[in-house]
Amino acid sequence: MSVGDVILGTMDHSAQITAFTGLVGPPPGPAPAVDWAAVEGWLGTPLPGDYKALVSAYGAAEIGGPGAAIRLHPPCVSTDGRFEYAAWIVETHRHSAIRPGMFTARRRPFLPEEGGLLAFATTRSGDHLFWNTGASDDPDEWPVTLMTTNVAVGVSEPWVNYEVPFLELLFTLLRTGVPHPGEPGGLLGPLSSRIRVWPPLAGAAPWSPPPAGTAVDARQRAALTEGSGLDAVMALVPPPLEPYLGEGTWEQVFERLGTRLPPDFVALAERYGASNWSWWLDMSAPLSLDRPREQGLAATVEGMLDGYRQLRAAHPQYYPMPAWPEPGGFLPFASTIDGDQIGWCADGPPETWRVAVNPRHWDQGPPLPGNFTATLLTWLRGGPAESGFPGLTGRDLHPLDVMFFEPFGPGAPW
Repeated sequence: MSVGDVILGTMDHSAQITAFTGLVGPPPGPAPAVDWAAVEGWLGTPLPGDYKALVSAYGAAEIGGPGAAIRLHPPCVSTDGRFEYAAWIVETHRHSAIRPGMFTARRRPFLPEEGGLLAFATTRSGDHLFWNTGASDDPDEWPVTLMTTNVAVGVSEPWVNYEVPFLELLFTLLRTGVPHPGEPGGLLGPLSSRIRVWPPLAGAAPWSPPPAGTAVDARQRAALTEGSGLDAVMALVPPPLEPYLGEGTWEQVFERLGTRLPPDFVALAERYGASNWSWWLDMSAPLSLDRPREQGLAATVEGMLDGYRQLRAAHPQYYPMPAWPEPGGFLPFASTIDGDQIGWCADGPPETWRVAVNPRHWDQGPPLPGNFTATLLTWLRGGPAESGFPGLTGRDLHPLDVMFFEPFGPGAPW
């Protein structure tokens, strides 16, 4: 499938950037300096010239508007340290090898495997753009491949092969859009010509490769056994740079629900936003309030709580916990792919609430020993007996072979 209705022909890279500037305007800010020889040496491969020219001029640009956009992730380090190029490459390749497994048995290789995919950008809705380095010995001929998991299970392949180099694809995105099975109408774009520095990478510093022999994911692996709380969760599962929270405030959510929520949950929700954890746990946008096509946290709680009250009234023997706001009542806030409800035993002040589960396929048990963050961490580390959640790993798999995180953007019907 080709989307190359824009022919850049034999234009050199300077002329290509001039043509791009004619569409979107001049760079919105200074770009961090890039030592391309060091970057290519660390990656073990040269990079496309059009990409190097674009990043050298425009840096960490976001191209497009609120509806759809492309975000470049160039070699740099964010001011808050949450983005570091090498760590982003390693983690993106790790979880991108896992995420499509829900949709297809087809396995795609990633660098450093020979001929593997190489990540370089994302879309506003959280999809990833890669070069297919195995398609040509000439990096300037590498076609772009997109991976999306915003498709119905069993309906669409998560991979979209565009068969054209990046800058040619970008011109087409700006002018007509390109096929995308997870976007409304099956089309990504056409993008608006707005361009800005992507806020999470504003003021980013130049990047240097890690020293030889350094394990880029050492902190992540250490967090499998070390640390606690939100810091350990973030070391295991790096949060998105721009999580989608919604347009409201916590005070509005608390007022609507009639209660404050545990501070550990609030802190975690602010870091991760609307999301799915390892194809099992779904988290709604915490601050979304009645936005069309979205169901935020408040609406999720209200819907699940109403359903739980009805089930308990009809079958009290299977639902021993009272429903909130009764003392010690069950207050659900998240759901799983298996139809389970994850909530709290709302007994005492929110700081002391323990996690409770309303399972779909087995009897409801007593509250679990810890808060949500501690319970989630135990589950991520592969400890189902302590977490009260079903085993994440199974089949003797390592947690990092199955653990991943998928952020959701605005408009996702969670």
